[in-house]
Amino acid sequence: MSIRTAQAVLRAASRQAATDLRAGLVGMSVALLASVSAIVLASRSTQVTDGAHAAFGPMFLSSSIGTISCFITLQIAGETYTDRIGGALLRVRVLPHGPLTWAIGKTMSSITQTVIFQGAALLGGALFVDALPLSTSQVLACLPLMVLSAIATAPLGFLVGAFIRGVYSFMVSYLPIFALMGTSGFFMPMDRLPPWVQAVQLTLPTYWSGHLTRWALMGDPAWEVGSVFSPVLAVGVLAAWTVLGFAGASFVVRRSFRKETIGSLVRVQSTIRSQSGL
Repeated sequence: MSIRTAQAVLRAASRQAATDLRAGLVGMSVALLASVSAIVLASRSTQVTDGAHAAFGPMFLSSSIGTISCFITLQIAGETYTDRIGGALLRVRVLPHGPLTWAIGKTMSSITQTVIFQGAALLGGALFVDALPLSTSQVLACLPLMVLSAIATAPLGFLVGAFIRGVYSFMVSYLPIFALMGTSGFFMPMDRLPPWVQAVQLTLPTYWSGHLTRWALMGDPAWEVGSVFSPVLAVGVLAAWTVLGFAGASFVVRRSFRKETIGSLVRVQSTIRSQSGL
């Protein structure tokens, strides 16, 4: 791909991302207000000691800021499903470099929305959670970690979205994602979970995203595997997920787009109408 072509792809992807952001602005604002308010209120009302070390409220808040990045998986998978059944993927397929442009634009818009959510939770915690006094240096240290966690988790959305072909698979795909988020140290210390669950989480960005924000904001390793922080390892795992994840996602996206035909669209829409009882 030439430099001129790459620039054209990026311009087209930026326009798509801007369109996606404008379309979801109202819904995102409502969801942002509701979600951040719930997290902050839960953090304020649960400032009790959990275990021998950390107060649950501040630890929950610092975990939330990192773990929110995992919602990018649900967002990309859901938007992929919507574009598939609406025929948008079929239209994108016939455009020059269409799949690549679509994937880059979807990544840009999803990461932007996710980082806004994370930043709002961080701001809410700094302003309203007295048990979590945050310094300027802590906030500045947390910002690049938030972006890294969102980027590292994005490939999972494309991998999940490629396999969603109907209402049932769409609903079932959310179950493992919620299970991974629930066992990532988001709600409870990792030492309360079975060893095999801890081993699975150590290979995924779901745990390491929260690990980094707890390290930057709390400094208390009570909820970590082995009760120790490993920020260098965490950054390495997220960087590996970014590189290898997007390499795998690009392969899956290309393969998935080759299956987008008029016949497959008609079958998917017919299946959805049947599953919906229409």
